[in-house]
Amino acid sequence: MCVILVCPETLRPDRATIDACHAANPHGAGVAWRENGEVRWSKGLDPGEVERLIGDLPGEIIIHFRWASVGEVTPKLCHPFPISARASTRLTGHARAVLFHNGTWCQWRDTLRRMPKHRMPDGLLSDTRVAASLVDLCGMESLHKLPGRYVFFDRDFTELFGDWRHFRGMMASNLHFMPVRDARPDFLRPKPTLFSHEQAYFADLDDDELPNF
Repeated sequence: MCVILVCPETLRPDRATIDACHAANPHGAGVAWRENGEVRWSKGLDPGEVERLIGDLPGEIIIHFRWASVGEVTPKLCHPFPISARASTRLTGHARAVLFHNGTWCQWRDTLRRMPKHRMPDGLLSDTRVAASLVDLCGMESLHKLPGRYVFFDRDFTELFGDWRHFRGMMASNLHFMPVRDARPDFLRPKPTLFSHEQAYFADLDDDELPNF
């Protein structure tokens, strides 16, 4: 399932929250932040590494805990991925913008086959890595057409796509990591908060959404 936490400048999740997110999504964590006019990231992290890293970071940060629904269980497929043609799998780096995803995009292989060969990611693949490459090719607005929840984290702004929830002053892509004792019947739960954009998604881009290659 994965979970993403969008953390304001003055707020960080405590260790209990980090551990809960990891227990529900144990395939590696990643963090992105802004520094010196660019976005930096570190991924393939365990809970202790996440806690130590975020304690020293200024400004808004994004934390992702992965459940490997698509692709291998490997640090290289943890999120985020840089918005670039090849969407590098490096564990650390910097870029103008990066992409995080919570959900599963089932039609990613079809879109990959329609992308220019010189721009295709290769090696280890996942739906999110292909999405990052697609956004570099077609623009951020292409995320409106993809299923799931996304964070486009740019050096100048943050854009959320999908259905998000408030959680202790942060934004969370879901609350499935919360202990059972905190669960409430559906009729007692608050309505999902739309942080940005519409709730409707499409399984794949229509043919006319991609350039002619």
